[in-house]
Amino acid sequence: MPKIVDRTQRREEVAAALWRLAFREGWNAVSMRRVAAEAGLSLGSLQHYFTGIDDLLDYSVSGVLDVLDERLVEQLSTLTDPQDAESTVREVLQSMIPGAIVDPAASGQPDDSWRIQVMAWLAVVNTAARNPEMSARLSAGSDRLAGAIATALHTSTPHHSRDDALRDARGLLSLVEGLLVQLTRRDIDPAEASMVITRFVARTVNR
Repeated sequence: MPKIVDRTQRREEVAAALWRLAFREGWNAVSMRRVAAEAGLSLGSLQHYFTGIDDLLDYSVSGVLDVLDERLVEQLSTLTDPQDAESTVREVLQSMIPGAIVDPAASGQPDDSWRIQVMAWLAVVNTAARNPEMSARLSAGSDRLAGAIATALHTSTPHHSRDDALRDARGLLSLVEGLLVQLTRRDIDPAEASMVITRFVARTVNR
């Protein structure tokens, strides 16, 4: 009997191959033929799952956006009881930086996969610039997170008005986005980004 292939799983494997190839050799190396080779497929087999490179890119970017949405839900749940705004907000923002939070149980060499995650995030932002639906999803998620962070800041530091807290929250999110851009250029690494977040959250809470 012919082997039954899970279509969704295979498409996910191909998307992962695209990110690996883009990270290792740059976007100029990305083509249907090269991605097929990276995924261990023939070009004809790959075309059973994606009609072309644009189809593949849209699928891969949408997958990253789904992960970002899931992460947003986790971050919002972390902020539901903002008793300690500084540590809570700091940890939420650091979780948005791939590689910033190190698993103490991990062993061996530091995991370099954060670079692929940052590249994927940048691809999402670039795609959103020409895709109104994706742009709206990103904006809505950012608004929800800014609101939750503002609530944490305002609850713990009531001398700051709600409007001030919301402005501070948006400023902190802008800081994270700027750090992500610097990560793509390799100006900084995740540990440095984490320290910057720690410093600016402390200034925001204690000013």
